[in-house]
Amino acid sequence: MRALSRLAAFAALLVPMAAFAHGDRAAAAPDWTFDAWVTVPLALALAAYSTGLIRLARRSAAPAAWRGGAVAFFAGWSVLAGALVSPLHAAGERSFAAHMLEHELLMLVAAPLLVLSRPLGVYLWAFPVRARIALATLGKRRTVALPWHALTAPVAASLLQMAALWGWHAPAAFDRALANPGWHVAQHVSFLVTALLFWWAMLQSPRARRGLVVGCLFFTATASGALGALMAFSESPWYAGYAALGLDAFGLSPAEDQQLAGLLMWVPGGLVHAAAGIALLARGLVDAPRGAAALAVAIAALGVGTRASAETIYVSDEQGDLIHVIRSGDWHRSAIPVGGRPRGLALSADGRRLLVAVGDDDRIDVVDTASRKVVDRIPSGPDPERFALSPDGKRLYVANEADAHVSAVDVAARRIAQRTQVGAEPEGIAVSPDGRWVVATSETASLAHFIDAKRMTLVDSLMVGTRPRDALFTPDGRWLWVSSEVRATATLFDMRDRKPVRVVDFDRDANAPATVQAVGMVLSSDASRLYVALGRGDAVGEVDTRDGRILRYLPAGHRVWGIALSRDGKRLYAANGLSGDVSVVDLASGRALTTIRTGGKPWGVVVGP
Repeated sequence: MRALSRLAAFAALLVPMAAFAHGDRAAAAPDWTFDAWVTVPLALALAAYSTGLIRLARRSAAPAAWRGGAVAFFAGWSVLAGALVSPLHAAGERSFAAHMLEHELLMLVAAPLLVLSRPLGVYLWAFPVRARIALATLGKRRTVALPWHALTAPVAASLLQMAALWGWHAPAAFDRALANPGWHVAQHVSFLVTALLFWWAMLQSPRARRGLVVGCLFFTATASGALGALMAFSESPWYAGYAALGLDAFGLSPAEDQQLAGLLMWVPGGLVHAAAGIALLARGLVDAPRGAAALAVAIAALGVGTRASAETIYVSDEQGDLIHVIRSGDWHRSAIPVGGRPRGLALSADGRRLLVAVGDDDRIDVVDTASRKVVDRIPSGPDPERFALSPDGKRLYVANEADAHVSAVDVAARRIAQRTQVGAEPEGIAVSPDGRWVVATSETASLAHFIDAKRMTLVDSLMVGTRPRDALFTPDGRWLWVSSEVRATATLFDMRDRKPVRVVDFDRDANAPATVQAVGMVLSSDASRLYVALGRGDAVGEVDTRDGRILRYLPAGHRVWGIALSRDGKRLYAANGLSGDVSVVDLASGRALTTIRTGGKPWGVVVGP
């Protein structure tokens, strides 16, 4: 009964009109708190997100793609605002239990919801175009990327959160926060920031770290639960600020108030972390069969390869500034020097010219395949990564990653004829077989941009998965595939109305490799099979395009990026950027025929005569 009376007293904190009295001392009902240090950042965060969301909604014909993230963000923001502005915050000045509930809402409810919403891409769209591009570029620099990866590593993020939790609950630190508004704000900020880093590490880490993530969740449940248990079993108050209230904590003595706060940290906090760990552990057990599949592939790879028909494989090496030329059959390799950081490749229709995007030199190098020398250089706009050749061969459409534009290049005149602004960091680009549409993918904005090729005007922008990489039309032009690296999906669009009709989700496939991504793509000649390079998943996924079923995973090297099919459709070639080689896979058996060591960082692949 005593415990029930304590809980009933605490529940009344949530009702602003309630007032408790102990003896003759009346306690006024807690009121709303509108501190500028809190309300202004909250309002700015909401306004910026809403602005970005409205801009995206206006340019997207697929609201379902971003609706789930928006719901998670607004829910998380509402919990955050409720904890910091509602009467609960004022009640926390008089009750340690109320203070604890406020922190639990910040760390266990608001933070994971905000992380699940993945708001960074939406926030970028709140800024003007130049600022958006500058921020996206800044985020890719090593001075930003390396600290971010270090802080969001599971172990580091867990230790940071525990340091904040235990450190601020030391009596000296907590009493200082109670007595000084500035320190109080710092306490809230540190709890929220470390919780955001923690949940990012837990919810956004790749599959390869799932075991580590589960361990960190159970560690956190234990470490935070231990602190809560110490409070719950303590017979005397730890904090002078609350002890000075005597029996004014809404009818609870300081010791009882602290015990209730300890229970809140111990039980709900432990349950949330443990439940998240169990959920990830269960998903890992479901994924276990993929190990057997990987073993079967490895055993099959020991067999003898089939005889390859004669053809030439061209592979761009973005580190060596080379095009590797590989002759099928004996797999003899030679090299062609080109400009700085070659990536995207294309062959002319007759196979006599190889076009190479050299990003560091802002141009397209033209290689004569007979003499194997660079015979021309075409301006491309800044930092070309991929490009597409129009069906008539008269135009090149280039994704300019550095300045968020697509350039239409007149090949005969060797000049940029038109430019169209798109989202930040465009990478993938494709032109429809009839030459009507150009599609570019913005990796930072997570958008597929649909451009009228004749007028070079932007017609539509549709949301896709995080960091879209490649775009690929079917031979009849009816369908368009877009890969998304971080989300590990391939989305199919119906070009009649530019609506997404199917999403192939590698991340949710039980047999998928660890750390699966989705980058380069290629279609079989009859368009019945889609092959998707899975990046650091070190494999290529084969998809039945009729129903979107993932059929199997083909072996590849480390960080497979560009892929291509042999001219007879019997083999697949994969450029492996981090292992510095090219995999040759027999599609009939699904096994690796050979691996050609190139060195450097192979990126793109095309096949010619």
